[in-house]
Amino acid sequence: MRPPGWAVDRGERLDLDAFASAFSRAWARLGKRFLKVECWQSYRENVNSASQHAYEQGEHDLAVELLREEAEADRPLYADVRSRGIEFARIRVLRQPLTDYLRYELLAYRIRARMGETIEVVRAEPGTPLPGDDCFDFLLFDRDTALVHDYGPGPVGEQTGGWLVRDAEVVRELEATALELRAEAVPLHRFLAEAGL
Repeated sequence: MRPPGWAVDRGERLDLDAFASAFSRAWARLGKRFLKVECWQSYRENVNSASQHAYEQGEHDLAVELLREEAEADRPLYADVRSRGIEFARIRVLRQPLTDYLRYELLAYRIRARMGETIEVVRAEPGTPLPGDDCFDFLLFDRDTALVHDYGPGPVGEQTGGWLVRDAEVVRELEATALELRAEAVPLHRFLAEAGL
């Protein structure tokens, strides 16, 4: 599903490699706040395919071990966040009942939360389209740069690239979307307790 035009029409379309490069450049300039909004209920992981494959094969202990290894690779990122005093939050919108993918992802979130990542969960109403025109995946770097994900035309949720957005009006609108979601969110540990997970 393509994100709505208002969010990407004034941005620059990037393939997956260029998206990763744009992330690195935006991260290097990051001053105070990084927000990550995620709303797909199933993804096909590019990087974490080994752990996802293990989970799908019912090898949950192996999946957790692989997820720990994958999270360890991000330890320098978390250290950078702490040393620079950056506000870093993942805002995860989900709908119940949980998909198998979300159950897998929640294993990763537990590990990453123990490493210091702030993960906040928004419960969407039943029937809410995710992704949709009001909720789609993007990254917000301070108040000047956004990266909006593109998962192609299919229902699988495998990233094909995205858009680099610097238009001030669009970035303000994306920030408003992220902050509105955060106002509804609960910390991961509370969501897990309330959901009995």
